Amino acid sequence: MESALIITLQILILISVGCIYLFRKLLFSYSSEKGKNLATKEDIAEITDKIESVKNDYAHQLEATKADLSSQLQTSSVRYEREFAILEQLTELLVDVRNRANSLRPVFDRVPEGKTEEEIKSARLQSLYEARLKLYELREKKRPFYPESIYDSLTDIDKLAHTESVKYQYQSPFDSSGFEQYWQEAEQNQKEIAEKADISIKLIRARVIEWEQLSAGL
Repeated sequence: MESALIITLQILILISVGCIYLFRKLLFSYSSEKGKNLATKEDIAEITDKIESVKNDYAHQLEATKADLSSQLQTSSVRYEREFAILEQLTELLVDVRNRANSLRPVFDRVPEGKTEEEIKSARLQSLYEARLKLYELREKKRPFYPESIYDSLTDIDKLAHTESVKYQYQSPFDSSGFEQYWQEAEQNQKEIAEKADISIKLIRARVIEWEQLSAGL
């Protein structure tokens, strides 16, 4: 009887030890799996935070880029409008100088009734002088705001117009140099003035096209 009790106690102890061991093993396994799950959730949270951070950085950079481009476009637009206005005025004054210079010695010239040759000459020279003065003032005052190549071209025209005005003022078709030579020289000067004016107008047109292409690129 006593022997059977001892055996029964030993069996119960073994069963208890086995249960404790099994419980600990299950508890450890559960804790380990739980830890893995927690770690996975933490990793996902960290990755999510990083993604959101990158998205926010990208959004800020995109907005900054848009703002910069908008600022550049606005600045470019203002500069284009201002320069366009200057070039438009220069073109108008340029055409006036060309026309008045080439009107000093027209091929079929005549003296209107009631006017003397000196009066006609003085009026034409004064008209050209006023046109040259207007072009000169705008050309010089606005020089920093348009290309130097256009400035140089306008200067060339002014020199030719001045030369033509001097020859018209101090020469006559009836001088010793000869009638034919006088009109040949007049025709040559008119041709050069027209050609120089055409070059200036083409340079101005090219500048306008350049601005339009630049604005389209922005």
